[in-house]
Amino acid sequence: MTENEGNDKKIEGSNPKKKLNVVTFTGAAGLLGLAVSLPGCDTICVNLSAKEILDLAEEIIHKSTRVHDTVALVSLDKLSYENVVLPLAELEARQLSLIQCCVFPKMLSPHDNVRKASAEAEQKIDAHMLSCRKREDVYRIIKIYAAKGESIAPEAKCYLQCLVRDFEDNGLNLTAIKREEVERLTNEIDELSLRYIQNLNEDGSCLFFTEDELSGLPLEFLQSLEKTQNKEFRLTLESRNVAAILELCKIAKTRKTVAMAYGKRCGDTNIPVLQRLVHSRHRLARVLGYAHFADYALDRRMSKTSMRVIRFLEDISSSLTDLAIREFSILKDLKRKEEGEIPFGVEDLLYYIKRVEELQFDLDFGDIRQYFPVSLVLSGIFKICQDLFGIKIEEVTEVDVWYHDVRAFAIFDSGSGKLLGYFYLDMFTREGKCNHSCVMALQNNALFSNGACQIPVALLIAQFAKDGSGEAVPLGFSEVVNLFHEFGHVVQHICNRASFARFSGLRVDPDFREIPSQLLENWQTDYNSGISRCYESFTLKLISGYRQDITKPLVDEVCKTLKRWRYSFSALKSLQEILYCLFDQIIYSDDDADLLQLIRSLHPKVMIGLPVVEGTNPASCFPRAVIGSEATCYSRLWSEVYAADIFASKFGDGHPNLYAGLQFRDKVLAPGGGKEPMELLTSFLGREPSTQAFIDSRTNYRRFEEVGLARHSLFSSRTACRETAVQQRRMVFVVEAKGKKGMAARQYQRTPPPMPKIEDDGNPRFVIFIRMANVYLWYPLSIIAGGTTAKIMVAAKDNLLGKYIYKDTIARNIAAVIYRDEKEIQKTAIKQHRVLRTATEFRYGYKLVENGNMRAALSTSDVIELPTQDQLKTVFDKVKDYFGDAKESFGKLSSLNPGTDEKTEETPDEKAK
Repeated sequence: MTENEGNDKKIEGSNPKKKLNVVTFTGAAGLLGLAVSLPGCDTICVNLSAKEILDLAEEIIHKSTRVHDTVALVSLDKLSYENVVLPLAELEARQLSLIQCCVFPKMLSPHDNVRKASAEAEQKIDAHMLSCRKREDVYRIIKIYAAKGESIAPEAKCYLQCLVRDFEDNGLNLTAIKREEVERLTNEIDELSLRYIQNLNEDGSCLFFTEDELSGLPLEFLQSLEKTQNKEFRLTLESRNVAAILELCKIAKTRKTVAMAYGKRCGDTNIPVLQRLVHSRHRLARVLGYAHFADYALDRRMSKTSMRVIRFLEDISSSLTDLAIREFSILKDLKRKEEGEIPFGVEDLLYYIKRVEELQFDLDFGDIRQYFPVSLVLSGIFKICQDLFGIKIEEVTEVDVWYHDVRAFAIFDSGSGKLLGYFYLDMFTREGKCNHSCVMALQNNALFSNGACQIPVALLIAQFAKDGSGEAVPLGFSEVVNLFHEFGHVVQHICNRASFARFSGLRVDPDFREIPSQLLENWQTDYNSGISRCYESFTLKLISGYRQDITKPLVDEVCKTLKRWRYSFSALKSLQEILYCLFDQIIYSDDDADLLQLIRSLHPKVMIGLPVVEGTNPASCFPRAVIGSEATCYSRLWSEVYAADIFASKFGDGHPNLYAGLQFRDKVLAPGGGKEPMELLTSFLGREPSTQAFIDSRTNYRRFEEVGLARHSLFSSRTACRETAVQQRRMVFVVEAKGKKGMAARQYQRTPPPMPKIEDDGNPRFVIFIRMANVYLWYPLSIIAGGTTAKIMVAAKDNLLGKYIYKDTIARNIAAVIYRDEKEIQKTAIKQHRVLRTATEFRYGYKLVENGNMRAALSTSDVIELPTQDQLKTVFDKVKDYFGDAKESFGKLSSLNPGTDEKTEETPDEKAK
C-alpha cells in the first residue's frame, strides 16, 4: 500500500477471533521495504540495523525538504488550506513514527553500533527540523494564508497558529538585526546552561568520616564507600550519598557537615553563570515581545502568567502553614528528647521525618516488596484501567521486538471492540539500556484527508531487576507507584483522539500532561479515600500477592498503614517544594532579583522560620531552574493539585466509576492538545479546578493521624490536647452555596440516610445488589422476603450441609425470581443509580439481613454473587424438585427507595398478571 492510498485493510490482533477494520499507510518505511511490526502500524519498525537507521534518517530529511519546498512555491493567489496547512500537518503525522524508529534505539538497543547510529541520526534530524523552522519562504506563505482569515475547523485553526509560532519563536517576524540577536542570545543561553551543568558534573568535592561519625548507616552503604589508610570513609557528594546521610545518620554534626558541603557546591563558579543566564533569558523574552522570561515560558501553558503561578504557590503555602507548624513541632519534640536543646536545622528534617515514621508506622518495605510480583502488579493495573476507562487490554504475540523480554499489547474499546492503539513494555534493566523510566510516543493518532487513520503506539520503559536465574524481582512500593504513574501516560496517549498529530498522544500542554498520571496514582493508595472511612485498599489487595503464594495479598493493617505513610509530613514536604518553585518563578519574573539574598529571604518565610543551611546558596546547585524546567518548576505540583480535585470530585468513593471514567476519557483525554486544558477540566468538573481537595487531603489526614501521634510517649501533651479537641470537634462539610459567584460557603452536618423499614414477621430478608458486568462495584437495589423454605435454609446455614444449601440453593432461588422480571428490575436500578445507564450487561448479588441490621446488610462488602441465566438453565428443574417453585420461597422485590420510584399506570395485562 502506498503512502497516499487509504484503502481499508483488515488486520488480526492477538485474539484470532477478533478482526478489525483499520486504515493504515506505509509512508517512507514502505519505500525502504521495512518490516511490519504491529498489525495496522506499518511505519513502526523496531529492529533496524545501523545502516537502515541512517538511510531512513536521510529519507526523512529528503521528504521533509520536498514538502517544505512545495509549500514555499505555492502562488500567492492560490493559497488554500489544502496546499499550505494540510501538507505540513500530514508530513508531521507521518514522519513522527519514522523519526522515533530512528531515535529510540539509542536508549534501548542491545547493539552498540545501532545505538551510535541512532544518536547520529537524531542529531541530523534535529538540525534539519531547526532549519525548517527558520525558512523565511515557508513562513511568508503561512503568514499570508493565516492573514486571509479563511474559515477552517477549530483544531485546524489551532494548528495553523502553532505553525506561525514555530517560526516566530525563531525570530522570523522580527527585523534582521533583532533576528540575529535572537540567534545570538539562544546560543549564549545554551552555552551557559551546559556550563552550569558541567560544573556540577565535574565537582569532585568529598568528605571523610570515621565509622562512628556515620552511625546509623547500613553496612551495605558503608561497604560501597572507599576507605582510606586512616580507616576513614571517603564520601563523595553525589545525590544518593547525601540523601542517605541526611535520612539515616544519627550524628547531627555529620548531617550538618554534609548539608553545608552539598549546598556550597560550585558556589563561586555557578552563581555568576546563573546570573548571566537569567539576564540573557530576560533579554531574549523582551526581544520576542514579552515583559520577562517567565511570561514567555508560560504564555502557552495552562498557567498563562507568572502572577498566576505565584498566587497558586502562595495559596497552597498559606493553606498548609498551620499543618506544617504542627508537623514541625512533632519533629522538634523528638529531636529535643534525643539530642537535647540543640537548634533544629534544615539538615535535620529528613532524619527526623524518618525517625517519626519508624515510630509511627510498622512498615518493613523489604518484606512488603515480596507482595508485589511484576506480573501481578501489571495485571492489577490493567484491571483498574479497564474498569475505569472502558477499555480492554490484550497481549499481542508474534511481533518484532528489539529484545526477547519486550512485550506488546493492544487496547480496544470494551463497548464497541474498536482497536484504539498499541503499547510496548520494556520493563527490565540490561546492558546498553537507558537508566530512567518514561513513556515514549512511537506513533500519534492522526486523521488524513483521504480518510486514513493512524493508530497511536506508545512505549513504556521501566527499570525493574531480575535475579541471577533470570526471574523478575518483586517490585518495591515506590516502583509500584511509578508503574501506576507511567501507565497513566500510556492510557493518555492511546485515548487522545485529536485529529492532528501535533495535538495527539502526549503532545499536550506540559502543565496538563502529568494530570492523568497523577490521577491514576490515587488508586494506588486511595481506593477508599475518606479519612473517616476504613483504610482497607481494594487496589493494594488486587495488585499484591505473596511471592510464594499469590493468593495471599497484603493484610488490611499494612494497607491502612501504607496510606497513612503516603501523607505523613506532607505539609512540610510540600513547603520545601514550593520554596524552590517560588525561587525559580521569581528569578525569571524579576530582572532585579538578587540570587544571593533571595533564597535567604524566602527560606524562613516559606519554611516556617527555618533558615537556609549556614554558608550555602542552593542557587549554585539547582539544575531544574537552569535546563528543562526553567520558570516551570511549579508544573509537577500544579498537576498533583488538580488531579486531587478531579479524584475527589468525580471518584470520591475511591472505586473505578466507569461512568466518570468514560466522561474523563471523552471530555478530557480525547480532545488532546487542540483545546485549552482549563476548558477541558472545567467542562468535566462543571466548574473551574480548585486547590481545596489537595489541601483537604493533607489536613484531613493529619487531623486523623494526630490521635496516633499523641498516644506515643515521645510527643508532648500539647498534641494530646489537640487530639481531644479533634475528637470533640463536630465534622462539617463545606458546600458552595448556590447563587451568585462569591457568595459565602455554608456549612451543614451531613445526616445519615434513613434505613428502609421492614416488617418483623419472622421470615428472612435479603438485600439485592446489582453491578455492571465489567465493573466489580455493587449497588444496593431492593429487598426480597423469604418464605418458609428460605427460613429453614437460613436456620440450617451453620451446619456443614446447610452451608452448601444456604450459599448455593438460596442464590439460585433468588436468581430465578430476578430473571423473571429482569427488564423491570433494570429500569428500577437505572433510576436509583444513574451510573448504571451506560451498562449493557449486569450481574446480581445478595446479602442476608441478619438480626435486623439493615445498615450492615447495605454494605457492599461480602456480597454473594448470583449465578447468571446460563448457569441456571441446567438446575431449574432440580431446584423445583427439592424446594418447590422459587416464587413460593421468596416474595416480591421491594424497592429500597420506594418514595423515589416513578409511578406508572399498570396496563390491564399487567394487572391481570
